[in-house]
Amino acid sequence: MREFLRRIHYLINKRRLDAELQNDMEFHREMAARAGRKNFGNTLRMREQAHEAWGWTWLERLIQDLRYGVRLLVRAPGFTLMAVLVLAIGIGINVSAFSLFNMVALKPLPVLDAERLVRLERRSPTSYTSEMAYPSFIFYRDHARTLSAAIAVLGVPPMQIDADQQLTSLSFVTPNYFTELGTQAAYGRLLDPDSDGNADSPAAAILSYGLWQRRFGSDPNVIGRVIHLNGKPVTVLGITPYAFASLGGQHPDIWLPIAQQPYFFQHSAVLKDWTNASVRMWGKLAPGVSAKAAEQELRSLTNELRHEHPEAVWDGEFIQSSPGGHLQVMQPQMYQIAAMIGVLTLLILVVSCANVGGLMLARAVARQHEIGIRLAIGAGRWRILRQLCTESLVLGALGSLAALGLSCAALKLIIAKVDAPKWLDARPDWRVLLFTVGMTIAATLFFGLMPALQIARQRQQKTLARQILVGAQIAASSVLLIVAALLVRATQHALYTDPGFGYEHLVSIDPQLARHGYTAAAAKDYLNQMQNRLQNQPGVNAVSLVKLPPLGHTVANSTTEIRGKRVVIYPNWVAPDFFSTMAIPLRMGRTFNTGEKHVVIVGESFARRQWPGENPLGQTVGDGAIKDMVIGVAGDAHINALSDDDAVEQYWPEQPEDMPDMVLIARAAGEPGSLAPVAKTIATTLDASVVPEVRQLKMLYRENMQQIETVAATVSVVGMVAVTLAAIGLMGLVGYVVTQRTKEIAIRMALGAQPLAVLNAVLLQFRWPLLVGLTVGTAFAAYGSKLLRVGLYGINNLDLVSYLAALFTLGAIAALAMVLPAARTLRLNVAAILHHD
Repeated sequence: MREFLRRIHYLINKRRLDAELQNDMEFHREMAARAGRKNFGNTLRMREQAHEAWGWTWLERLIQDLRYGVRLLVRAPGFTLMAVLVLAIGIGINVSAFSLFNMVALKPLPVLDAERLVRLERRSPTSYTSEMAYPSFIFYRDHARTLSAAIAVLGVPPMQIDADQQLTSLSFVTPNYFTELGTQAAYGRLLDPDSDGNADSPAAAILSYGLWQRRFGSDPNVIGRVIHLNGKPVTVLGITPYAFASLGGQHPDIWLPIAQQPYFFQHSAVLKDWTNASVRMWGKLAPGVSAKAAEQELRSLTNELRHEHPEAVWDGEFIQSSPGGHLQVMQPQMYQIAAMIGVLTLLILVVSCANVGGLMLARAVARQHEIGIRLAIGAGRWRILRQLCTESLVLGALGSLAALGLSCAALKLIIAKVDAPKWLDARPDWRVLLFTVGMTIAATLFFGLMPALQIARQRQQKTLARQILVGAQIAASSVLLIVAALLVRATQHALYTDPGFGYEHLVSIDPQLARHGYTAAAAKDYLNQMQNRLQNQPGVNAVSLVKLPPLGHTVANSTTEIRGKRVVIYPNWVAPDFFSTMAIPLRMGRTFNTGEKHVVIVGESFARRQWPGENPLGQTVGDGAIKDMVIGVAGDAHINALSDDDAVEQYWPEQPEDMPDMVLIARAAGEPGSLAPVAKTIATTLDASVVPEVRQLKMLYRENMQQIETVAATVSVVGMVAVTLAAIGLMGLVGYVVTQRTKEIAIRMALGAQPLAVLNAVLLQFRWPLLVGLTVGTAFAAYGSKLLRVGLYGINNLDLVSYLAALFTLGAIAALAMVLPAARTLRLNVAAILHHD
């Protein structure tokens, strides 16, 4: 520490101390001369030794290296711009991907004590859900001492404001929702735990800033106005701030007190039913309490709850906490996808670094003379290596600065284009800056170290470095192109392949009767009347019932036992006329009879796999002593697993207890859009408080397709960027080789070698890196693409067409990139070159 302080003192008083040292040495020299001592020593050398002992020599040398490196880059603007641009693309894509991840999963919400918010979810060895029954929430809220507050959010179907045709999204929340988040109203006031927490309180609503602008023209007089939600009058209390951050990444337009849910959904038992898991729960940790301590307490409370209400708790259930003050929580099943995206973006960096490394090797030809002179006059190889690494660091830093700018601009554009939360900020925070620094160091080592070693050792004749660079570029580019080809093929397959049911003329009508408190008998009566009236409407061909509607937001899968093996299936419960309404053919057997039990209909591919060469009718599936008998085989249809070609969909007959959850499916003779107003009109006559959600299946199908189209387009762009970078790198490397071997080529041609033979000799040295790169890249893509299988919409992850198309494209571009600079050998002026030498 004393040494460090002494050096700091020298750095601050450098001029004065140097002057004093010089005066002291002059004094001692004079004194030595008077004493007859002639050999005082080398004054300059002693001053340097003192300087090294007292000063910051390494820092001064680093500054010298940086200055020299900057001067060299300024003298070569073409090389510098190209290298910075390539690095900006490679690092920028990685920084953008991390910034998105940071905004979604790492950056805390701009709310009060976000670090103390935890999201609480139910888990057991065999089950998981993010929701719990509202009475269970009340139990945990009232008994947990490790939580200073508990917040519940109940999502409900969109409602109609006054006479608007467009439905509005909303959420019921506990009255402490805004208070615990530390939110202040933009206008009016927000929910008050004291006055808005009771069922008999006046109906109140909080509007989002966006809805206030769109629907009410930013009129501040809307405060206190009575609006109607599904016909129910409610008073507007206030407007949330413009950049309000809501929990769970949801952006409803209206918030309502959860105690008033029965006011809007008459006869609803959601707030009393211990078995109806419908609310999401957040807790705020008490000061000084860890999330693990809260989990332990909640585990004990779960055991108490199991004793008091066994119907509300699963076997082995426990409450798991996760950070709740973020836009999204990464679930374990998302880790593999995130890892795959990370690898793909890193491959872009690999291509970029290999590209810049090739450019630096090519540039070394021009600096060969300079490096040789420096070595000849005594510069050590370590000193040369340090200088070269410093130049690479400057280049990497410039590329990273440009990458940060590109990333920030791209994220701002994305945020502006999508319906993102207003509080999202594309500006990099300390995590992004730290990640960028890490990327800079990693990239600098990758693209700078190997060329620097080659240059410092004056071993430009060795080809190992450039062969490694070529192989790395080809391998990384082939992975990206193969993945892009798979996704493009999957998109085409999904667009032009029949999903197994005629979705173009179908609509789903979801009245959400369970949330309105309908009993099974009342729901059956409602659905029967709705079905009969719809069927009598002109333009309606058929109407049926299904529990999990096609392409819906609710997708369930489970396992069942067949001949002692567990099989993953997508279950569904349907009415007897479901298959004719959906236009799913019955290949064998029959459909269900009304009221039938312990029977099942399976898909034909599944039946073929499970009972090859046997009659599937009469076979049994299921767990336990009572199994379900197969009575029919339907055509393959991807109703709830559109992207999984191997998905097994099994159908069971509807049961009376399913009625409150059933959804109507109607087939129109023509355009299905005309069914929406008809269905709502009929629903109004049956129960004015029930406003069903009507959705066209072809619109849902397009939404599904749009997602994979976006992913395919993004990966394709990234893949083409990688190929372009690889082509630039190959051109630079081949040009470097041609320049390096100019004299050799000229001598060969002077001795009678044919130009084409010389051209062939230049290109042949790249054949092994090219082949090895393609092989390694293909193997890596084949292994990694297994993660894409669920999203390939019927395309095998080893799809031969995709692989051949990607490899042919990459091979053709690589060949063109190598032939163009190599063709310079055909235009060499042999006489001029030999005369010059």
